[in-house]
Amino acid sequence: MGTEPNTNLLTRQALASEFKDYALGIIGSLLYALSINLFVLPSGLYIGNLTGIAQILRELASTIFPGIGDLTGVFLLALNLPLLFISFQSINRKFFYKTILNIVVMSIAMSVIPVRLLIPGLEDTLTICLIGGILAGIGTGLCLRSGGSSGGTDILGVFVSLKNKDFSVGRVSLLISMLVYIYAFFRYPWVVLVYSIIFTLIYTFMVDRVHYQNVKISVMVVTRNREVLPYIVDVVNRSATYWDGTGAFTGSSYLVINTVVSKYELIILRRGVLDLDPQAFLIENQQVHVTGNFPSHFF
Repeated sequence: MGTEPNTNLLTRQALASEFKDYALGIIGSLLYALSINLFVLPSGLYIGNLTGIAQILRELASTIFPGIGDLTGVFLLALNLPLLFISFQSINRKFFYKTILNIVVMSIAMSVIPVRLLIPGLEDTLTICLIGGILAGIGTGLCLRSGGSSGGTDILGVFVSLKNKDFSVGRVSLLISMLVYIYAFFRYPWVVLVYSIIFTLIYTFMVDRVHYQNVKISVMVVTRNREVLPYIVDVVNRSATYWDGTGAFTGSSYLVINTVVSKYELIILRRGVLDLDPQAFLIENQQVHVTGNFPSHFF
């Protein structure tokens, strides 16, 4: 009898968390589409990822079929199809479903939102790079934080990051950007290439800042409630080292737990520990470099 309310509560919490993730991905997708159509395309810039390749295909198509319209969103959707297969086979089913939703929302938004500069008269390309790069990076970062991605090189970035902890999503995207830069180098003046690189650097920086998985934090938890340890192992899904300690001032017995988590997992850890023991305290150190077996938990 007593376990049924708890089960219902956990189910509602899980559904609320899933709804929040999907909403976060949709918001991120819309932000990304807005930055592309209102900053990147009107300014003639290239973002160095799959969107940049879609821009190239759009240009080639408009050369062959004049007046065909802006099909960047359509090309982006087509390019994402083989990468979606990778996510379905090699990454995670929830990641796959959330990524599909994000890509569809993004492609529709890019097809509906008119391609025009958001701030008429704004001619400072560096300012456009800054604002557009921040918005696009935040959008992609939100998609990743939701447990999905914005598609394209983000899928490859997650895939490679799971295989090699020395890579981040932003770093993989930056490497793939070289293809777009080579095209811009031969087709456009140097100034376009330079500003496109600046835009992409700002974009990748924001992706890695917003996407919490790339930040590792060492945490020491001091608590009297021994239920905190199974919470870290079973809910946060991290291992830990622990020992018994004694308070120098009170002489009371405490459980001291040391673990390493991502910045996203830290939010879950803080909330759970303080729910279990409001008197507990956490010592956090962000200046940490992890070498060895530290799996990346994207989901």
